[in-house]
Amino acid sequence: MTNYNDKPMTTVQWFWTMVILAVPLLNVIMYIVWACGSGNRSRVTYCRASLLIGLIGIIIYVVLLGLGIVAGQSLSTAP
Repeated sequence: MTNYNDKPMTTVQWFWTMVILAVPLLNVIMYIVWACGSGNRSRVTYCRASLLIGLIGIIIYVVLLGLGIVAGQSLSTAP
């Protein structure tokens, strides 16, 4: 269900978007709601890009954490 509004967002709309995204837990919910296509096209695109960057960051974190664990175990078992 896409409900795009193609008009540019005003400064006040961006201000309230940033305020909402600064509130813990509410920000995660609103990122998902807005990324699914509810609202202004600029906001939808911004939320999709932010979620993508967050996902890439989590993947990199998990890979580096795994490498650190493997390296730590190999050092602790060295003679």
